[in-house]
Amino acid sequence: SLVGSEMCIRDSFDLERFRGASLAPRQASVPVPDLAAFFEEGAEPAWIVRGLTGEEIARCNESNARHSTIAAAVQALANSAAAKADTVDAMQSLLGYGTDVPEDLAKRFDHLTFGSVSPVIDRALAVKLFAAYPIVAYTLTNKILELTGLGPDVGK
Repeated sequence: SLVGSEMCIRDSFDLERFRGASLAPRQASVPVPDLAAFFEEGAEPAWIVRGLTGEEIARCNESNARHSTIAAAVQALANSAAAKADTVDAMQSLLGYGTDVPEDLAKRFDHLTFGSVSPVIDRALAVKLFAAYPIVAYTLTNKILELTGLGPDVGK
């Protein structure tokens, strides 16, 4: 019966081993030859990324709500400073919080920001990388999502 097989699966999971396991984020070195000009001479052009934690995934998934809040805050700040509309647009675009940023892209800015091990980057750099080298940025975020799906390295 299905209930019997479920019971067997549940009983075979070693809770104590899981509780005591050393779990490290899975990492990978991703070749980025298109960015070679930005690496020190003689250095291998590679970007090290890692899988995301549950909290980081949740934060990325909330990017749409955060996006709206930050865009409004930038607008309010600019209004209080009597800034011009084009200055507001430039500030929002620089930070990746413009009104025309697709939700998937906003999430990927966060994936890249959280998942970059070397170099460590901020959101503004993630936005710039996606603008200038979109294929490289998508390759990196796809690898981050792949590593996330694989789970952590056990015993590291």
